[in-house]
Amino acid sequence: MFKRRLDQFKHENVGMFDLASIGITLVLAICLGYFGGKWIGGKLGNAAIGSYIGFGLGVTAGFMEMFRSVARSNRRLERQAKQRRSTSEQTDDPKKG
Repeated sequence: MFKRRLDQFKHENVGMFDLASIGITLVLAICLGYFGGKWIGGKLGNAAIGSYIGFGLGVTAGFMEMFRSVARSNRRLERQAKQRRSTSEQTDDPKKG
């Protein structure tokens, strides 16, 4: 019984955790891009330009992942709504009229 309830909890809240991770993902992508660009730019001789390029790439990667997470969440919600509609249509008794 507990295992079934735990599995149900996981399936119900997986979208919530996916959306909650957007902020962390965005910040990490920007920081990794900035510091990675600064490091590579320092190796190539101009850390300032490298940090700008890395920052831009980090922002781009972070926002792309944010849009993917929102799209996944929307698809999951549409799938759940479709399942609820089909379940409610199956449970409706046509003889009740």
